[in-house]
Amino acid sequence: MTASLGNNANRFTGQREQSQVTNSYGGYLQSAGIAYDLTLPFLPDKLDWYNFTRYGTDTSSISGVWFRDMPIGDALIVTRGATTLTSTLETTNGITDVSTEGGFYDLHLVITGITTATPGVITTSAAHFLSDFDRVILTKIIGTAAAQLNNNEYVVRVLSATTFALYDTFGIPVTVSGAYGSSGQVTKVGPLLGNPNEPVSPAIQHRAIIDYAPTAILRLGTSIMGADNNIIYFTAWQFNGYVNRGDVV
Repeated sequence: MTASLGNNANRFTGQREQSQVTNSYGGYLQSAGIAYDLTLPFLPDKLDWYNFTRYGTDTSSISGVWFRDMPIGDALIVTRGATTLTSTLETTNGITDVSTEGGFYDLHLVITGITTATPGVITTSAAHFLSDFDRVILTKIIGTAAAQLNNNEYVVRVLSATTFALYDTFGIPVTVSGAYGSSGQVTKVGPLLGNPNEPVSPAIQHRAIIDYAPTAILRLGTSIMGADNNIIYFTAWQFNGYVNRGDVV
């Protein structure tokens, strides 16, 4: 069973929503000899790792463990010496939590120009990915055209990757009578907003209101990754409870 990441409020606490079991996720990878960002299905409480290539053959870091409350870059590492095993507290090139937070994609396109014409033509700073008959709302426009255009809904006719013409919701071309000064935003409205069932290509996904989940990522430092082509086995654990007992003396 793989538990959900939870929300920002409980990701770093001992609370586990909708789960009363310990989750685990394991595998192996071939090192490139540099730090590596390991994406996981949950934020683990513990990570074990083993350097299969070097485990019994030379004097190097061969295994270790990390707990999520450890300082950034830390890990407890076992190193094989010539005749003994040595425990080391790695404080720089161990493990760092670089997980990304969830949130919303950017909704807005930036306006860089509006023509005084019939219909008025909007120019955006980047590709708008709009289609004919899409609906948009214009906001934050500065200039004498602002009073006419701001906070109104329009239908678009695409002219190019960064331009489109304005029509009202009855299909009549909009005559822009005032001058564009600066600023302005385009926000797409319609079926993309919050509709998880409508297919959305990656190119236009950032123009829709779509909530995206946090991603759990642990950066495995060079003290863990070893040399190029080393095989690293790992196991990530998420406990059904993970607490700080404080000073029990």
